[in-house]
Amino acid sequence: MSNYPRRRSSRRAASHDEAHGGQWKIAYADFVTAMMAFFLLMWLVSSATETQRAVIAKYFTTTSIFDLPKGNGVLDGGKSVMSGAEAKTEKLLPSGSGGGPQPKDASSTAGEAHGEEAVKLERQRFEALKAELEKMMRDGELKDLANNLMIDLTPEGLRIQVFDRDGEAMFSSGDVEPTPRMSRILDVIGDVLRTVKNGVIIAGHTDSQVLKRGTYSNWELSADRANGVRRRLENDGLALTRFLRVEGLAATDPLLPLTPLDPRNRRIAITVVRGDVEKQMHRQPPPAEPPP
Repeated sequence: MSNYPRRRSSRRAASHDEAHGGQWKIAYADFVTAMMAFFLLMWLVSSATETQRAVIAKYFTTTSIFDLPKGNGVLDGGKSVMSGAEAKTEKLLPSGSGGGPQPKDASSTAGEAHGEEAVKLERQRFEALKAELEKMMRDGELKDLANNLMIDLTPEGLRIQVFDRDGEAMFSSGDVEPTPRMSRILDVIGDVLRTVKNGVIIAGHTDSQVLKRGTYSNWELSADRANGVRRRLENDGLALTRFLRVEGLAATDPLLPLTPLDPRNRRIAITVVRGDVEKQMHRQPPPAEPPP
């Protein structure tokens, strides 16, 4: 009889543990799991780039996961954006949106913004380069040569034009080698061109006076003078790969159209090409070869 109360007490304790002892463990496990998920999410967000965050935000704007395009890496086990897959946010539209213009890819928008910023910075560099050359023309190395120079910004880039004046020729009549005056100008221009990495276009121009030398015309003369300038700049240290185009335009693009015989129409135009224009030039397909 003395042991009966103890056995009954033991059964009551066991019954109490069975009724209440497991619930706190389940709650604690749920809490630990939730905290682990929270800290994992915080780590992923902190390690994501701005573009990846924009993609994630765009994903959560959908009202249904079935709005996601096939191949998005969520439903089909593909690569995720966090692991480097291409973001396809242009199709992530809320349900019932009724179509309409689709938002741009976040990475595409970021790329456009970066491209616009690069163009803006390059234009600022070109403006600074133009200002420096103009300063040289006012009171620097080009002061006594300024009458033969004109500098402007064009859609292609920074253009430096060197032209003849009465008694101040850049080339001897019918010759393709620069005069000493032209050589002095090219020395300064070469120093300036070596401070940038942009490609260069050189164009030769003549006035409208017809060159009478057999089959040798203003076309050949303007092209040969442009090549003479290229050789001089190359000898002064400008890399051959910098030259994008060397061309002779004869009298087709006069500086002074109303006075086609003006000596200033005889000129060399050196253009420092903008980076985006240069890329566009490289993307253009080569001209098709004529049929045999």
